[in-house]
Formats: sequence, C-alpha cells, structure tokens
Amino acid sequence: MINQLCTDPIGAGAAFLIGLFGSAHCLVMCGGITAAFSLSIPEKDRQGFRFWTLITSASFGRVVSYTVLGVLFGLLGGWLRGDHEIFIVLFRLFAGIVLILMGLWISNLWRGVQAIEHIGDRYVTPLVHKLRSKASPDTLRHAFQYGLAWGFLPCGLVYSALLWSASTAHAGQAGTQMFLFGLGTLPGILGAGYLSAHVSFALKSNLFRQFSGALVMLYGVWTIAPLVWMI
Repeated sequence: MINQLCTDPIGAGAAFLIGLFGSAHCLVMCGGITAAFSLSIPEKDRQGFRFWTLITSASFGRVVSYTVLGVLFGLLGGWLRGDHEIFIVLFRLFAGIVLILMGLWISNLWRGVQAIEHIGDRYVTPLVHKLRSKASPDTLRHAFQYGLAWGFLPCGLVYSALLWSASTAHAGQAGTQMFLFGLGTLPGILGAGYLSAHVSFALKSNLFRQFSGALVMLYGVWTIAPLVWMI
C-alpha cells in the first residue's frame, strides 16, 4: 500500500527516521504537553493498561493530524507545480535548509530555528489550546480529539517536514511521509509519557542528540542535493 501511495520509498524511510531521531526535540517540545495530558486524566486511570490505551489514542490522533496536513501540503505543492515549477524548487530548497537548521538545533549547536516556532506559537497555539481544553482525555474518543489538537501545535521539526512533503507535489506521498514521520516520533513521546526512563534517557543524551542531529542534517543535504544538478 505504501508503494502505491508513496513513489519515493527513500523519502518515506527518511521521514520515519527524521521523526525518530527528532524525538529528542519532541521530548523538549512535547514532554510538558505529555505531562499535562497525564495530569488531566482522571487519577484512577493514570496507570496500567488504561493509561496506555488513552495515551496511545491521543498519539494516534496526533499522527492523523500530521497525515492530514501532509495530504493538504502535497495537494498545495501539486497545485503550485502546475505552471510554476519554481515553487517546488523553492519548497525543496527551503525544506532542506530548515532540516539542516533543525539538525543543528537537535545537536545543541545552534538554536536560532526556534524563531520559526515562535511565529506559530503566537498565532496557532491559542486556537489549539481552546480546542484541547474542550477534550478532557477521560475516554478513548476524547483522548483522540486531544491528540488531533496536539498535532497542530507549533513545531519547527513538523514545519520542515511539511515543507519537505509539499515539495513532493503528490498528496499520497506527502500524506504517507507525514504518517511515517508521526510514527517515528512515538518512541520519544510514549517514552516521556510513562515509566520509560531508559528510552527517555537515551533520547536526551548528548551523544544521541549529536548523532541524530547529524542524520537530520544529512537528510537536509540530501533534500537540496538534486537542486545542485539542476543548476
């Protein structure tokens, strides 16, 4: 099925790995959200199987949001590519640059990319908080709705992934890449969510952050590389 939706299996694999290795960033950005989610669950449901079903439902909602956004950005990219190929080149160039900057952020070498998140934080976060406040995660459906809102919170890593997906100009491929990207972030989020200290420690270690940041930068270079041959 993925082969039918995604014409670039390398891009699909890269999307998953970027989500996985970007989990260190997710732990910083989303760790507090995960904690807030845990505290908003009724106390009797904060442990055991019930907790896992609720946080898994919320995580699935977040992945669904990423997938829908990916499809929309893929459609946008396809529409722009119609008679304006330059837009796809600019999308891919900008996405590659942002991925490189995110790699630097993850590696703790440079944090200027946070300015991208501040823009979204100013305009998007208030709306998301209003939606999220209406969905107390006390049932699977409410947890899923909570996750849907969570997926729209500002995140530089998500923004770069969306721009990269838009450069595919293909709704199915872009949606698949964002779905796999979301799956890749799950270990970090679930690790921060409940008694997975070893996972959280590994993802936050300096060595892991430098290694994962280098890989994200490598994918950024890989994104830009085809443009060099066009010059």
